[in-house]
Amino acid sequence: MKVIAVSDVHLGTVKSNEVAFNEFLVTLLDDHQLTDLVLIGDIVDMWHRDASGIFLENMGTMGIIKDLQRKINVHWVAGNHDYHLLRLKNRAPHFHYPLEFKEDLELRDGDHTYRFMHGHEFEYGSELDFMKPIMEVYCHVMSDSLLMMIGNFHSGPQTRLKENLPDILKRAYDEAHGKPDQILVFGHTHDPFINKKENLVNTGSWVQDDNPVNTYAVLTGGRPRLFTFGGEEIKDRRKIP
Repeated sequence: MKVIAVSDVHLGTVKSNEVAFNEFLVTLLDDHQLTDLVLIGDIVDMWHRDASGIFLENMGTMGIIKDLQRKINVHWVAGNHDYHLLRLKNRAPHFHYPLEFKEDLELRDGDHTYRFMHGHEFEYGSELDFMKPIMEVYCHVMSDSLLMMIGNFHSGPQTRLKENLPDILKRAYDEAHGKPDQILVFGHTHDPFINKKENLVNTGSWVQDDNPVNTYAVLTGGRPRLFTFGGEEIKDRRKIP
């Protein structure tokens, strides 16, 4: 089993690296060892673009994903910026959506379990249930509306979450702690890393100005690895907590 996980492409925003992401997806078509692709949320950005516009303008990306789906398993976990996708799954089978959208996902690889969450859960913490309907509202509001102009919605997570990042990482660590056969993979913070215990992974982002950028995780045989597309493997291991 070989799993590739990617998150936070934010298609529909000006700084999304759409071209690089499409090139990355095309390379996966020739990876004969790949069994699963997991899209861990915020692949599209419904906080900054209406849902129909996003998919119409990114038909090329969706076409490549459908081509991949003919060869491998493709999973889509909803993030806070594409949270509305969870509503689409409830309309099946009448609309025959090609993908099922989930809040989280677990895949079993021998004695190992890979768990995938977008990661906004670790930011909102005990307020998650309160935030869910708000995330749904944001997915129906375009970026030029008054609501989206209020506050720092346009700030990237590496800026917006800077002060809260230690708390977010602590919650993620607590979620993974005490589960020796599980690797927790998430996104949201645009801060790619693997911890020293190699049981906690962040997939980073495909958004310009983030550093590093265009990153993805590979999981096989119970071991995570982190790469930049067209670059090198990220081998540093972060101490958390």
